[in-house]
Amino acid sequence: MSWWDLFIPADRRFGPLLQRQADIAVLACAALLERVPPARMASIEAEGDALRRELTEALARTYATPFDRDDIFTLSSRLDDVVDAAQDALLAVAVFGAGEFAHVQEGCVSLDEGARALRAAVARLPAADAQEGARRAKRCDNTVGNLYRYGMDLAIRTRTVEDVLRLREVLEEVRDVALAIGRAADLVADIAVKEK
Repeated sequence: MSWWDLFIPADRRFGPLLQRQADIAVLACAALLERVPPARMASIEAEGDALRRELTEALARTYATPFDRDDIFTLSSRLDDVVDAAQDALLAVAVFGAGEFAHVQEGCVSLDEGARALRAAVARLPAADAQEGARRAKRCDNTVGNLYRYGMDLAIRTRTVEDVLRLREVLEEVRDVALAIGRAADLVADIAVKEK
């Protein structure tokens, strides 16, 4: 603790707000895995947007934060991106009906695991051990990328052109969720290193 902290203590509400946003990201990925109705996903996304607004408003009114305010703002945005991408993926599954493909299902399982690892990492911030959860979350990005390539290869060899196009659209949306999780995990790891 520095002398600065004695006079102007850091506002401690940002950790819980980021944790709640990470909880919403987990809910969104679980909803994608379970194929909930799009209206349910829309309410999850609206709840995430409300948390993002609350955090942004709190940042505007706060002088001292527990770690870099730009990192708090960016992490909040990246967590919101996970929720938005999950909503888009669920809509793609609903429109293109490709959820029955094994590679889509495996990708959604990996997204659920990645979001849970990301939530665990966010809960540890700004401690250095948040890096372990960030690494586990980042693994989801790599796994889904591989599933995309293998799924497309298999579909091109064994499916109709229509099925290949449907699968491609859905797998790209699933991959976008994984990329969003990966970007958030990268930032968590960066924060943990900077605050060490």
